[in-house]
Amino acid sequence: MRVSIIGSEGRLGSALKKVVNNKHEFIYCGSPECDNEAIEKSEVSILALPIPETIEILDKYSDGKLIIETCSVKAPFKKYKGNIISIHPLFGPQSYETRRKIIVAKDISIPDYGSVLSDIFPNHEFLEMDSDEHDKIMAIAQALPYFLSLSINIPEIDIDMNSLNTLKMLVNLKRSENNDVMIDSIRYNPFAEIVISELIRNIMELKVMISDEN
Repeated sequence: MRVSIIGSEGRLGSALKKVVNNKHEFIYCGSPECDNEAIEKSEVSILALPIPETIEILDKYSDGKLIIETCSVKAPFKKYKGNIISIHPLFGPQSYETRRKIIVAKDISIPDYGSVLSDIFPNHEFLEMDSDEHDKIMAIAQALPYFLSLSINIPEIDIDMNSLNTLKMLVNLKRSENNDVMIDSIRYNPFAEIVISELIRNIMELKVMISDEN
C-alpha cells in the first residue's frame, strides 16, 4: 500500500515517520508544493498539519481519497463524518518510543478504521471515543495548559525549587511547541472557553479573597 505523510518535516510528522509500518511504500511531503501530487499518488494519506491546512485539504479530497487527520481538536472535522479517519496520536518527537497510544474519534471515522490503523501503526494501542468526549478531555489536558503557558512570562531565576521548576515547565511549553498550533488548539475546541472561563473566575475570586484578607 502506498501511504503519504503530509507535513512529514513537522513535529508530529517527523514522529509519524518513525512509527509507521515500513512494509508499506511511503511518500514524505514536507512542503505545500508537494501536497496534491503526494495525495493523488497514495491510497492513504496522513495529514500532520495544523487545523486550517487540514480542513483545506479535506474539503478537496475527503470524498475521493482516504485521509487520516491527526489534529488535537475534533469538532472541526465532524462535517467529514464517515469519509475520513480521525485520530489524535498521543506522542511527539521526544516521546514516540515510549508512548504508543492513539485516540480514535469513532463517530467521525469510517466504519472499518480499525484494520487500516492497525496495519499502518503496528504495536500501538487505540483508544476509541466520541469526538465530543475527546474535545472535553483536551480542553483540560491541552487547551488549559496551553492557555496558561501563553499567558505567563517569568524572569530568569537560577534557584532550585519544586514550585519554580513546575512553573518553568508550564512556561516552557510555548518554547517547545508551535505557538500557532497551541492557539488553534484553544480556538477550535468548543469546550476550551468553558474551562478557561472557570479558571479566570477562580482567579478573580482568589484575588478578592486575598484583597479582603489584607
